[in-house]
Amino acid sequence: MFYQFLKILVGFTLRIFFKKIFITGQENIKNDFPQLIASNHPNGFLEPLIMACFFSKDLHFLVRGDVFDNPFLKPILTSTHQIPIFRFRDGFSKLRENSQKMDESMQVLLENKNLLIFAEGGTESIKKLRPLQKGIVRIAFQALDKNPDLNLEILPVGINFTYPTKFNKEVMLRVSPPILVQPYYKIYLDDKNKATEMLLTDLYGKVKENIIHLENQHRLKTFEQLVVAKRSSNPLPYLPVYEKDTKRLDIEKDVAKIVDGLNDEKFIILKSDLNAMETKMKKNGMIWNDLIKNPLNLTNSIILLIGIMPAILGFSLNLIPLAVGYFFTKTKVKQKEFKASILMVVTMVLFLLQYIILTALAIFGILPWLLILVAVISGLWLRYYYTIYENSKIINFKKLVEFKSEAINILNKI
Repeated sequence: MFYQFLKILVGFTLRIFFKKIFITGQENIKNDFPQLIASNHPNGFLEPLIMACFFSKDLHFLVRGDVFDNPFLKPILTSTHQIPIFRFRDGFSKLRENSQKMDESMQVLLENKNLLIFAEGGTESIKKLRPLQKGIVRIAFQALDKNPDLNLEILPVGINFTYPTKFNKEVMLRVSPPILVQPYYKIYLDDKNKATEMLLTDLYGKVKENIIHLENQHRLKTFEQLVVAKRSSNPLPYLPVYEKDTKRLDIEKDVAKIVDGLNDEKFIILKSDLNAMETKMKKNGMIWNDLIKNPLNLTNSIILLIGIMPAILGFSLNLIPLAVGYFFTKTKVKQKEFKASILMVVTMVLFLLQYIILTALAIFGILPWLLILVAVISGLWLRYYYTIYENSKIINFKKLVEFKSEAINILNKI
């Protein structure tokens, strides 16, 4: 019950937090098979929230055991299907509990449920798939040890964030067809190491197919510049926020492949061309991300002019959750991988508390119900207004077209 409530609440919040959510391959999620979901882990705990809200089947999760030490969080974590796994730093007494917790996770699979594991073993905000840890393969084989007839599948999932620390950006998630564990288990019975390496290698390749993978991370800035150039020629409408489309992911994967494939000489030339263009843009009062913006046209001018007062009203009525959420994240969260996660969750909780209080005050006749309705509607308008404002810029239309064309020409040359 609580899981389903959170699925609705967090699902709505994700649609507010992200500008676009692209999810494809959900047909590979099956209700009649147990599935181990193997995912990369670039962004705190946004990944499990996204999968829990948009996947058709309820998920169970393996999470860091130390978070269960919080007496307030523990019942919430337990009721949302989270299973603690302890590390060496948690102490030997905690490590002894891992055997029991592993049995719990395998029981999830034996009951034909789905278990999510972040196969890289930790979170790091890079556009690259890191080596997968053996734990996910070990769980798969141990589950088959308990029930050799189990039709266990491993579901390769890749999740990509355009700007992982920021609000109002894009996330792209793709699910590949599942890998059946049984053929590897037959090899495992004769040679455990061989079967483990085979399954881990095949799984890595399948997850990587869903990842924007840039092997040369020192080329990241150049990749980001080229991706913005691509986005400038493929603008997206604001609505709907959630789309089942893999085109954007495929485009950005291709750009990463191109950048990785350049030899040093060609890369230096490309980097020089992009830097020269960026310098020209600065002289014209523009930054690189202006390429994905649109000149302020008549329609957007009218929206921004007429809509400014309800947007200000929405900001005023919802100021406390917004301000406290941003302040808390900025001052308390140091690790970049958790900034977006904490910002979204803290702000969501504060909004929920605000509207619970407002509803209570309305029930006792202290505030009119109309105020709550106005706060909600104007808050949603503020979200839309912000997107229009962020995507529009008062700039020289001719220069913008020239720079967009120049960026595409640089991309086409390679």
